[in-house]
Amino acid sequence: MAFSDERNRFRVTLEDKVMDVIDDIKEEQNLKYNGDAITFLVNEYKRLKNEQWSLNYVAEVVGKNLHETLKEELTRVRLGTNNTDRNTQILIELVNGMMIHDNVEDIMTTDQLESDGLVTAKNVVQERIENKRQKRVEWEASRQK
Repeated sequence: MAFSDERNRFRVTLEDKVMDVIDDIKEEQNLKYNGDAITFLVNEYKRLKNEQWSLNYVAEVVGKNLHETLKEELTRVRLGTNNTDRNTQILIELVNGMMIHDNVEDIMTTDQLESDGLVTAKNVVQERIENKRQKRVEWEASRQK
């Protein structure tokens, strides 16, 4: 917002370093009078204040949107993690029960030998994950339209 051409005279006492700044502004902006330099400073102050308000507003809006997006994503991750944890605990209990039932003292690890059943299970799980991933990609694409 620019000021009107009407001018008012007032007397002011300033420190030397402030006068040095006003002289620098006059030189940089090709201004003749101290009053013009002060008017420049006031206009610049108002512009920066509006710009700061705009930046704060944008930061607030972006922050809220980011919070909502992350909240949704983290909820999905949390639910998926809970499901995975539950399934893992069930499997541990099942395997432990089978080992106790069959009097198994120790096991051969998969780095030593993988059973055909394990290879089949890995393939089925990998295919299931890929199908779910594809469905999610298609769902997200349809949601953006």
